Amino acid sequence: MNSILSGDMCLELKGVERSEAGLQGCASSRDCTLHCLASAEKLPLICIRGTRGIGKTHQLMQMGQLLTSQKGERAIYVNLNHFYFSSHTIYHFAKGFYHEGGRILLLDQVFKYPGWAEELMQCRKELPELIIVFTASSVMTLEEEYPELKGEMKICDLHGFSYREYLNNHYNLSLPTVTIDQIFSDYQSVEKMVRRQVDPWLALDGYISKGYYPHREEAVLFAEDLAKNMNMLLEVDLVYIRQIAPTYLPKLRKLLYLVSGQRDGVTNVSSLSEAIDTSRATVMNYLKYLSDARLIRLIYKEGGEYPKKPDRVFLNDTNILRVIREEEPQPLLEAKTLFLASVLDAGLEVNLADESGVDFVINGKLPVRFICKGVRRRSTPSDTLNILCSNEVNGDIVGVPIWMFGLLY
Repeated sequence: MNSILSGDMCLELKGVERSEAGLQGCASSRDCTLHCLASAEKLPLICIRGTRGIGKTHQLMQMGQLLTSQKGERAIYVNLNHFYFSSHTIYHFAKGFYHEGGRILLLDQVFKYPGWAEELMQCRKELPELIIVFTASSVMTLEEEYPELKGEMKICDLHGFSYREYLNNHYNLSLPTVTIDQIFSDYQSVEKMVRRQVDPWLALDGYISKGYYPHREEAVLFAEDLAKNMNMLLEVDLVYIRQIAPTYLPKLRKLLYLVSGQRDGVTNVSSLSEAIDTSRATVMNYLKYLSDARLIRLIYKEGGEYPKKPDRVFLNDTNILRVIREEEPQPLLEAKTLFLASVLDAGLEVNLADESGVDFVINGKLPVRFICKGVRRRSTPSDTLNILCSNEVNGDIVGVPIWMFGLLY
């Protein structure tokens, strides 16, 4: 084990911060990290799951730092992509580390290691005091693929930064989270609280362009970096985990591009199947893969779910939308994409509305519609909340500014 301890793929934590600390938006203790830590006593298998470029390795290291500080135990970070693990098992390494007094094991890129789930369970049973925290690709549907881990593992889904986190990090603020009930019942007070500290409309375009994903302060090619991560997600994660033949990758890329250009998220599966020259069933499978990869979001009316055809398909976030569609921004499409990312990543449910004059329904009971400059809308039910897409909407229209939903987490 000593040979790998001296390499860059393995790092013992002794109050050391890795270089990811220079990432924009990487707060010292994101809420998701703290929530995961609360599970460490009862469920010592903790998974940090997320898409490429979302900051999984950084959060893994932060969790190790916090665990080390709290428990005073020895911790080590290991990248399972290292050649060492081509001839050594996770269990062999963990056992050696455990007998040397180690109690916190941080494993990166677990999907690169065949049979990882069985070995983690072996560690769980035979090394009872060992806490294992590992990263997993968003493509991995762990609950379905590894039923043996049910009840043994806490999954912490790492989403992109909310607008609140973006504002706090960029302007050194301490804006609190708000609830969806606060937004519906007292959004005026929330707006006053935020405006006393920052102009949320002025800062919004920066977040829409490149605020969802962490990036280094010196990075000037954010769009290129994001596109690279998206391609790696398709070329490595999907190919490796979903066993998709690389020859079909052009169809996946084309499907993603076509979906990004659909008007208001309306998706015609038959047209898409013709456009990429494949069957409707394959298109549905591809949409599910892209959804699991957190590149798109499948939106249904209440009661609908996969494998049914989605009622709407939107890109996962506005950063991806800006990268794929470089033309003039589309305020309504961007507003809906931003809304869905903010509300769904906060753990709430969103369905496409059945009722005329309503766009979406939150948690099955809270209807909303979008108001954008130059977009005519039908009359709407009196209990529907107006969402203002920009600060240029006519002043006589009362509603919640779109940025406020970014305070939900």
